This record gives sequence, C-alpha cells and structure tokens, in this order.
Amino acid sequence: MSDITEKTFEQAGAFQKIWMETFTKMAQAGFSFSPDSTPPEFLRQMRSGVFNALSQSWEEYMRTPQFRESMKTMMDNAIAFRKMSSDFFTQGHHSVQGTAREDIDNLMLTIRHLETRVLDRVEALSERLEQLEKKLDGTARNGSAKKPRKTATAKRGTSVKRTATK
Repeated sequence: MSDITEKTFEQAGAFQKIWMETFTKMAQAGFSFSPDSTPPEFLRQMRSGVFNALSQSWEEYMRTPQFRESMKTMMDNAIAFRKMSSDFFTQGHHSVQGTAREDIDNLMLTIRHLETRVLDRVEALSERLEQLEKKLDGTARNGSAKKPRKTATAKRGTSVKRTATK
C-alpha cells in the first residue's frame, strides 16, 4: 500500500475512534440524572452533557498530529492552487495585452511607497518651518525691546524705520 493510502486509513481510523468515544460519552451523560429532577431540568442536563462530550472529543481530535498534518497539507495545497490560478489568469491577461491584477497591485504598492515618501518629506519640512518660526519669534521678542534701527535706502538717502513683524 502507498503511504498516502496508509495515512488516509490511519486518519479515518482515528476519526472513527473519536466518534465512538463521543457517542459513548454522550450516552453516559444522557443517562446520568437524578430521579427527583424535573423533565425540563433532565433535558438541560442531557443537552449540556452532550455538548461537553462533543467539545471535549473534538478538542482531543483537533490536537492530534494526524489532524494537524492533514490541515497543513490542505492549507499548503490551497496556497499552491491560489498561486497557480493567479499566475494562470495573469498570463491570460498579458496574452491579450490586458492589465492583470498583479500589475495593478504592483502599481498600487508603488503609489503607496511614493505617498509615504512625500508625506515623510512634508512632515520634515513642516518641522523645519516650525523651528524657523520659533527662532523668528525669539528674535522678534528680543528686537521689540530695542529701538527700531534706521537704515538708509540706496537711491534716495532717506531713512526708513524697520520693525520686525510676526
């Protein structure tokens, strides 16, 4: 027998064993009641016993190495199928000179990177501008306590008062 068939039989046997244990626990929980309890209470006890037995047996089953390996194999196959179908459709779009999803995704990624770089640069410039404004505010406060200076203009020789503005 091949390894795949042998693993399949092992998994089926483990699954059957889990189900048999589950039904055994359910039967035990269903018939363990007190004679003085009312019928609705009996049904609640039976329901909770069944749910507890099911949850316990399924948790045991999901923690088995066989289940984990089969889930890993199934996920690997799903990922491989997704990649294969994506490549197939991309080739189809390119063969008819169309735009494929992969092309659009790459373009969107490039635009996102560009946007991030532009925003980072704008933030850096904003910080530099704030620092310059603080420096100008400091010099304006220091300059306002002094008398305004007179400067001569080159053409007329008249004096012009200059004051710092915010």
